[in-house]
Amino acid sequence: MEQKTKWQKRVRWFSIGAIITFTIVMTAVLFVLFQSVASDPAQFKVWLEQFGWLGRAVLAGMMALQVLVALLPGEIIETGAGVAYGPIEGLILCLIGAAVGTALIFWLVRRYGSSLVECLVPKEKLDKLSFLKDEQKLDNLIFLIFLIPGTPKDIITYFAGLTPVKFSHFLLITTVARIPSVITSTLAGDKLIQQDFASAFWIYAITIAFSGAGLLLYRAVMKKRQQKALEHQRNEQTKTKKEKTAFVPSEG
Repeated sequence: MEQKTKWQKRVRWFSIGAIITFTIVMTAVLFVLFQSVASDPAQFKVWLEQFGWLGRAVLAGMMALQVLVALLPGEIIETGAGVAYGPIEGLILCLIGAAVGTALIFWLVRRYGSSLVECLVPKEKLDKLSFLKDEQKLDNLIFLIFLIPGTPKDIITYFAGLTPVKFSHFLLITTVARIPSVITSTLAGDKLIQQDFASAFWIYAITIAFSGAGLLLYRAVMKKRQQKALEHQRNEQTKTKKEKTAFVPSEG
């Protein structure tokens, strides 16, 4: 029995190591692709066209990997999607890819738990999100986080698997909430390929402004939720102490 437990632990850590190695390799691959999209969007379109209809699967796969890697900004892939396939089809492909990446992360976290998450996300960031495990309106908060531009969606995606949130709810909520953010990037990409640089500039400018405001709103909301969770914890501790103090065992 003890040997079986040791074997299971070895398999578990080997699997986690393989996932981390895969993440590092894919980060390098995506970084090269990101440079291609950023430096020459038109060339990125030509590159995808060589795959024919499979180019759409390649793009969706890139988006899934971007969500899985959680180190590189998805806006560049989304812009490339707009360049290659237009704002609407690009949006759909990005949402499909993001949903696949999200589902894979959720399954991996539920399978390997905090051991995997702590290897990929800094512990201090996880500690700041620990209150979400006891959040009563978690679905609403997740929707708000993914709806607001500029929030750390990738980290939340990894952390969500450690919370009680249902997989189907999480996948639906995050997919719908991503739409406003993704459509602005695909629309900007479409304007770039049309050489309508003025429109692309204003789309990016407005997006950046909303992202800055969204980040401030996110921090304010999260700080308020953290304080509320801390206050609830203190109240529970005080209540427990009072109950222990009030209970005096009878003598004899």
